[in-house]
Amino acid sequence: MDACGVDALHVLLSPLRDEGVVRVGRLPAVDHEVATGSLHVSQQLCADVAASLPEELRPLPVRPVDALELGRVVHLVAEQECDHAPEDKVRDMSAEPVPAEPDGRAEYAGVLRFYQLAKHQEWQVDDVPWGEIPFVPEGKGTPERRARRRDIWRSVIMQQLQADVFACEMASQLLAAAPDPEARLYYATMVQDESRHTEAWLRLIGQVGGEGERDPYLDEVAHMFLEADLLEEKVFLMQVFFERLIIPRFRLIARSSRGTVLEDLCNRLAIDDGIHHGAGMAYERVLLRSAGKQVRARLVDAANTMLPIFAKHVLWRPKAREMIGTLMETRDRERLREELNHGVRLANSLGLDVSDVRLPAG
Repeated sequence: MDACGVDALHVLLSPLRDEGVVRVGRLPAVDHEVATGSLHVSQQLCADVAASLPEELRPLPVRPVDALELGRVVHLVAEQECDHAPEDKVRDMSAEPVPAEPDGRAEYAGVLRFYQLAKHQEWQVDDVPWGEIPFVPEGKGTPERRARRRDIWRSVIMQQLQADVFACEMASQLLAAAPDPEARLYYATMVQDESRHTEAWLRLIGQVGGEGERDPYLDEVAHMFLEADLLEEKVFLMQVFFERLIIPRFRLIARSSRGTVLEDLCNRLAIDDGIHHGAGMAYERVLLRSAGKQVRARLVDAANTMLPIFAKHVLWRPKAREMIGTLMETRDRERLREELNHGVRLANSLGLDVSDVRLPAG
């Protein structure tokens, strides 16, 4: 769910009366938002989405989010379109080397598709409009008020930096652990992505006051992921679950920081992490095709261990945002429940029986 995210409502809300929350009651569904820029990438991405549980109604958008969706031009994640592309369907595995043609082993076609997409979408830190637009929303008022607002934004950026430093380590582990050449090709691009993200966050946080308070629960989640023994477990926790659930967070931050470097960076990372999630779903299907009951049981156990820690991470706020966190706690818990339920549906779409998973109360 939130590696490391932050709710936009927490950064829009301000302790002073002339600063208010934008569209608290009618935020559009994140899963139906359109990725800004690189529209051709969004069209190809179509990140994997979990099928709805039998007793649940299929979620459908009440209305288009913007003009692009009126024409159905692009969609990054469409909850109502849950059928996976034919090239993602898993066939029997093979230990043969990768042939000259990239689609030579059909069961890895999904992984290679995201490898090619990652290469095509690659960007550089210098592509970000540093110095051309404000780094974060600057606000108005006295220097003290502006400093308080900058501290709020600094705490948001710090959480993202902390998460991507951890993601660098995790991507390196996946590259080293994956036995399949196709997956190693993909993870080579993921290592570059996470390193580039970290570089950008370091550069941005240096412009707003430097590093700040760390999220202790994010450190705990990172330790659990990095210490996992099975490759199937690492892919499931990091890419299937964590990468997918951070995408809405980037959208929320970007929406509350229009016209800034922070918005530009969040939009870029939302696309990158959508590719990471899609590749993880494709590779996990391959891995689980030959996995026995013991491995599948390990994944359920890992989910049960991780979910309570993850819930604490989502609800945690640094001192700069403590008051905002208190005011928005009820909405935070509602969103957390929605995201956890989505994680369960993702597991079901992979053929994992997660009926024994215990969702945190609240």
